[in-house]
Amino acid sequence: MADVILFSVFDIFLIGIAFLLTLIAAIRYFGLAKRKENPNEKSIVKAYAWIFVFFTIYLILLTLSFFYIEGDYTGHIYRGNFDNPSLIYVWLSKGYWISVFAAYIFYFYRYEKLLNKRIHLATFACILIIILIIFLPYELAIYQFIPIAYTILAVFLMHSYFTLMKKSNRELRAATSFIIIGTWCYGSSLAYMSLVFMRLGDTPILIFPALIIFGAFMCMSPTVFKPEFFSRKIKYWYLFSIILIGAQAINLIYIVTTIVVIELILVPLVLTIFYVVECVIFLRFIKREETLGVESDIGVRGIFTKPEKVTEEEVSISKEKKICLVCKGKVLGFNSFICKCDVLYCEKCARTLSDSENMCWVCGVPFDKSKPVKPYKRAEEKVIVEEKNINKKGKKKQDNKL
Repeated sequence: MADVILFSVFDIFLIGIAFLLTLIAAIRYFGLAKRKENPNEKSIVKAYAWIFVFFTIYLILLTLSFFYIEGDYTGHIYRGNFDNPSLIYVWLSKGYWISVFAAYIFYFYRYEKLLNKRIHLATFACILIIILIIFLPYELAIYQFIPIAYTILAVFLMHSYFTLMKKSNRELRAATSFIIIGTWCYGSSLAYMSLVFMRLGDTPILIFPALIIFGAFMCMSPTVFKPEFFSRKIKYWYLFSIILIGAQAINLIYIVTTIVVIELILVPLVLTIFYVVECVIFLRFIKREETLGVESDIGVRGIFTKPEKVTEEEVSISKEKKICLVCKGKVLGFNSFICKCDVLYCEKCARTLSDSENMCWVCGVPFDKSKPVKPYKRAEEKVIVEEKNINKKGKKKQDNKL
C-alpha cells in the first residue's frame, strides 16, 4: 500500500486546540452539574461532562498513535504506511476506540436509570463492545467490528437524546439540542479519522480537528448563555431539524461521491434516515405539547391549593403508579422531583409550590432550601388569625388609655 498523508504541523496545532476546548467543555459541564438542584438534571449533566473527559483521552491516544506509524516527515508533512503496524500502535488505536465507548457507559447508565429501565441494554452493549475490541484480532476489530458497533451506538445515542428532550424542561431541552449538533460533529470526526477512511487517503485530515472544534463550541454554548430563549418558538426546532438532517445529508453525499465502498455508504444512509424519522416525530411532539400547554394553563392554579388532608392512599398511589401528587400526571425522567419521603412531584408542580409555600405536602421538607418556608393557610385560618390580631390591637389601645 502507498504512503498516505497522516498529518501536518498545522493539523497537530488544530488537534491541540480541539483537545483544550474539549477539556474546557468537560470542566464547564462539571460546574453546571454542581449548580443544578434537581438530582436528575445534575446526574445527566455530569454524564455529559464525563463524555468530554473520555474524548480528551481519545484525542491524546489518537495523536500518540500517529507517531508509531512507519513513515517519512518531509516538508512539515508526515506520511505513513498502515501495513504491518507496530504492537504499540495496535493497542493505542484500540485504546482510543475503547475510550469512545467508555465515554458513553456513564451516560447510558444515567439515562437508563432515569427512565427506570429494568435492563440497562445500552450500558451493557457498550461494555460488551469494549470487551470485544480488546480480544478481537486487530484487523477484524478495526475494519469490520467497530464500524458496525459505532453505527449501533450512534443510533442508541441520538435516540436517547431525542427521548431526553421530550421529557426535559425547556432549559435542558434546549441545551440537549446544542449537544446533539455537537455530538454529530464529534461522531463525524471520529468516522473520518478511522483507519477505514485514512487508508483510502481521500479525506483531508483538516476536517477532523475542524469538526471537533466546532462540536466543542456547540456543546459549550449552553454553559455560556441560556438557549431556552430560542427554544420557545417552534421555528427554532424546525431550524434545528434542518441543520441536523442537512449536515448528515452532506456527509452522505460526500461519502457517496468520493468513496465507492458499499459498507461505508450504508452507515451514513442508515443514520440519515434515522435522523429524519426522529426529527419528524419530535416536531410532532413539540406541536402537540404547544397545543396542550396552552389548554392546560387555563385555571391550572387551583390544583396547587393544598387539600385539607393528604391521605395515605393518595401517597401510596403516587409512589406505585409514579404520578405527581398534585396534578396526578405521569412522572418520568426529568419531569420529576422526588422528595426525601419518596413522594413524587412533576417539575412544573414542584417549581410552582417552591414559589408559594415551598414545602412538601407530606413531610414538610422545603423544595428549595434557599427560599423561606411559607406554610399554606386556609381562608378560615386567615380569618381567625386576623381576628386575634384585631383583638390584640384593641387590648393594647385600652391599656394605653389606662
